[in-house]
Amino acid sequence: MISVTGREDVARVFVAEMRRDPSLRIEFVDALDPRYPRAEKWVIIVSTQFGCPVGCLMCETGGWYRGNLSVDEILWQVDQVVFARHPDGVVPSRKFKVQFARMGEPSLNPDVLDALRALPSRYRAAGLIPCVATTAPASARRWFNELSAIKRDMYSCGAFQLQFSVNSTDETVRDRVMPVRKWSLEEIADFGHGFYRQGDRKVVLNFALAEGWPLDAGRLAAVFDPGCFIIKITPLNPTARARDKGIGTVLYTDRQDACDRVVEELAAFGFQTIISIGSDEEMAIRSNCGQGVAVGRAASGFKQARAQVLGSPFMP
Repeated sequence: MISVTGREDVARVFVAEMRRDPSLRIEFVDALDPRYPRAEKWVIIVSTQFGCPVGCLMCETGGWYRGNLSVDEILWQVDQVVFARHPDGVVPSRKFKVQFARMGEPSLNPDVLDALRALPSRYRAAGLIPCVATTAPASARRWFNELSAIKRDMYSCGAFQLQFSVNSTDETVRDRVMPVRKWSLEEIADFGHGFYRQGDRKVVLNFALAEGWPLDAGRLAAVFDPGCFIIKITPLNPTARARDKGIGTVLYTDRQDACDRVVEELAAFGFQTIISIGSDEEMAIRSNCGQGVAVGRAASGFKQARAQVLGSPFMP
């Protein structure tokens, strides 16, 4: 363990060095939802890759990639947080969310599937709810099909959450923001409709709203069924890369009118919407989107490694 920063009542960010290699550092998070005590809801957010090959415009890990974590390395992160609080492995939280959403694109690491298979037997946690956040790379179709089977067999009836990072309804903007060959809105909708079953949590479509990134409620309604999908709106967090690219958010904690307008537009088409804006304390701790791992590293070899793992060229 390299460092632990943050606050017990908000979030703690852990940075660890893996395989005794200073270039292989990851971060994971022990977090609370400020609305609930830990007994009600507890969240652990883990990394799945060393850096990330996708290269999202606003992400601190967008400029370096060193490969996948093993299943043991993924589960080790959860262990560090769980056993520190519950040595017997019994997690009493009513909702215990393990999010594969920190560093890396989960669908590009086959060992994430094995980690999902292992979680239920590793801890005694009746409230376990794994969550996978993904950009939906086009090369990961087989991975998603396996994920669907795992959810059906092991996490039915609301015990799993799948979230797609969409960020805009304009495909040209999506390609610029997330420069990986990925599913179109129609392809995400097609998979999501098959993934969702009665009693499941709705598939989440996440939009980090930024200036110049359109969110057209009518376009969403033409493609997605509000009965299967729920919309999540977040601000674009002030990462160093976002500042360098001149990207600014359109949602702020003191702009309730902006939030209300988005919710009303989506509600008119039948969509339920979640507005998720982190507190100032979360921003200071860097528990939302800023990376605890030092990102000022050389990106040599990044393009070659990225092309290998994605299995396709960069977006133009």
